[in-house]
Amino acid sequence: MSDQKAHMISVLFASSLKPILDSRSFGRLGFSLRETNKYQLNFIGFSSKSLPKSAEDRFFVSINDYHSRWQRFTFPFRLGFLLLKIKPKVLICCSWETLLVAKFLKPWIKYKLIYDVQENYVQNLKLNPNLSVIKRTLAKWIIQKSEKPNKIDFHIFAEACYADEMPEKKPNLILENKYLGPDLIPSPKSYKNKKSFNFLITGTLTPSYGVLEGIQFFENILADFPGSQLRIIGHVTLKEFENEIQKIGKANRAIHLELSTSPIPHEAVLDAIKRADFLLLPYQLHPAIINKLPSKLFEACGLGCPIIINSNPKWDSLITEYNLGISVHYNQVRKAANEFHSGLNSHFFDGLESDFFKWNKEGKLFRQLIEDLLA
Repeated sequence: MSDQKAHMISVLFASSLKPILDSRSFGRLGFSLRETNKYQLNFIGFSSKSLPKSAEDRFFVSINDYHSRWQRFTFPFRLGFLLLKIKPKVLICCSWETLLVAKFLKPWIKYKLIYDVQENYVQNLKLNPNLSVIKRTLAKWIIQKSEKPNKIDFHIFAEACYADEMPEKKPNLILENKYLGPDLIPSPKSYKNKKSFNFLITGTLTPSYGVLEGIQFFENILADFPGSQLRIIGHVTLKEFENEIQKIGKANRAIHLELSTSPIPHEAVLDAIKRADFLLLPYQLHPAIINKLPSKLFEACGLGCPIIINSNPKWDSLITEYNLGISVHYNQVRKAANEFHSGLNSHFFDGLESDFFKWNKEGKLFRQLIEDLLA
């Protein structure tokens, strides 16, 4: 190890199921520390392939089989071993499953413990249709016990709404999943005379994402815009739901499926957004979703891809203010088609401001937080 690395401050980002090159921990948060040249960054996360090679960062596998219950069961022991091996000065837990081990070992290793709250995990339990009442109740109890603020030095919220939803998690700092990329604002874009479009649905594909509603929207406007295509690329966690999507895709040649049972590399998602004319965000209006600002909304801004999002007051106001795309009522097929037709008269991204979608400000706040905790 070089003298420079020996004097760097060790920071560990730990997750169980998030990809080892997760767009938030490795991408946004990691980038913000990496550019200071003060920190030795370590990442624990899911990887089904060989570990990335880097002269700067170190990588450790949490699990390599997304569906292995045995690996999930033994992960806490592996995490404990790695904590004792790495001995970080700062530990950033990026999923609730890492918290109990992190709290247990904190008195011995004496790191600063940050919990990066990427989801409202208790609320999300309501989105899983396969959970029985008993399993949901047990999972809720385990999550709440793990997330208790004791021994946690600071909380980071990936969504502004979490400050209201989880007021017990203090102290806290809101760092939304804004776009990390070239410091450019997309030029205004018009599709007024365009006759066909490339639509995209991407991300973690679940019923609550509104995938079926997005497909129905596409099929309904296809007669008016023949030659249009819908690409669906993403990670499907429910086998029955994957089979349902596959059945629909086989019946319509204009729909192109790229489905995976493991997380999709973030670079592939960004490339798909960059190539699309419209990114469909047909999220169902569930209490666990309606107050969030999806990271793909910010990424679409950075990549110059207008969005078509399900209509809801919070999202509608942003669509109007920054001309991000079109709000439609996905659950009202004919109305959604009319809203799409009307929206094509817009000049998208006219009036967009970089502070709204760029990570720059959030990166500075995160660096300052780490410095303050270590002071």
